[in-house]
Amino acid sequence: MSKRIAKTISSKEDLDFLLNLTEEEGQKLSFISENFCPFENKPPRFNVYDIITIPEDYYGPTGHRNKKPFVTTVGKWVFNKVFIERDLFDLFHYINKPINKKTFGKINKVISYAVVEDKIPLEAMSRYILKTQKFQPYSTILAPAISIGCMQIPKQIRPLREKLLKKYEKEIANNDPAVSSLIEKELLSKCKEILKDDDFMDLIKAGSRITWDNNFKNMYVYRGAVKESDPKKGGYSIIKSNFADGISKEDYADFANSLTGGPYSRAKKTEVGGAWEKMFVRAFQHLRVLPEGTDCGTKRTLPIVLTNDNISDWMYSYIVENGKLIELTSDVAPKYIGKKVNMRFSGLCESPKGICSKCAGHLFNRIDLNEVGIASYAMCSVIKNISMKAFHDGVVRLTDIEKDYGLNKVFGLED
Repeated sequence: MSKRIAKTISSKEDLDFLLNLTEEEGQKLSFISENFCPFENKPPRFNVYDIITIPEDYYGPTGHRNKKPFVTTVGKWVFNKVFIERDLFDLFHYINKPINKKTFGKINKVISYAVVEDKIPLEAMSRYILKTQKFQPYSTILAPAISIGCMQIPKQIRPLREKLLKKYEKEIANNDPAVSSLIEKELLSKCKEILKDDDFMDLIKAGSRITWDNNFKNMYVYRGAVKESDPKKGGYSIIKSNFADGISKEDYADFANSLTGGPYSRAKKTEVGGAWEKMFVRAFQHLRVLPEGTDCGTKRTLPIVLTNDNISDWMYSYIVENGKLIELTSDVAPKYIGKKVNMRFSGLCESPKGICSKCAGHLFNRIDLNEVGIASYAMCSVIKNISMKAFHDGVVRLTDIEKDYGLNKVFGLED
């Protein structure tokens, strides 16, 4: 596989075509397929990583056009013209960084906050969501979900896989999931080295639905540790085959059993989760948030260290600072990152008639949801949805519970 080299867009015809791109034109399948897809052994007209210089006065709404030229890529230019320029310019101006899963998540969060805080109309979010859905099927044009390099992986890593299986033969026979995880990591590290310049890696690096340790691993590398679907039996089985090579007769029984794990989790745990949802609504249906501005006057607060990991859970709650209440909005949130604050908290409210708006936080009043008890099922829904997703992902992962879910992670507090 040859290393990809970005070309600089320099011809007048190509520059004029891209610089005059409209939001409507950029959404069309014909625009994507005719300009970013190879045809009849000819390379595509553009690659998303090609370089383009945007002259002054070519980007932004009227009265806010760019005053200086700037350098970007063709992919980022199309994204900003289609998704940002019309409705979201005031929030982002121009996003000149790779639009991967992490960046996309931040964009969605900023838009959500902007709607709640009345910075943009709900219609702007609606148009944004519709455009993202329209672009989803275009991903296989811009980044292939399979390549020649992928199909060659099973043969290329087979010697290393056999070596590792021999080295850990005893542990594999005892169905040790920790050792299986070590084997997976070493094999996937070799795959990354082999495929580093392959077009397929665009989907992996972007954090797309094709996951490195689930879809790719199972298809081309090694199925690995699988949780026993029978809850009475428990434990794990280790499947040494992959789908591309085919399932060996030694692994076939364990593989067949593994197919029941996802459906069982989806059915049984959905049943349990649904029951918990109803139980929560019955238990908490009397709870309500009192009208905006109400304050029980409690002096009790919850000490929290706000971090990038937990601050979204506390948005629109009130911080007590120098005797004053400060609402944690998207505008003030950055200055509290890494700081310990005293937070008003619904569980500490002293109002006899409900939860006052200062202890509950401003979110419920902002979205006109006062009868919060009937929304309590949302807590159980999160757990239920995680169980349902097991239908699509049966990977066994090792987790440090204290590190990932301890007091420091949730509340920013030391143990």
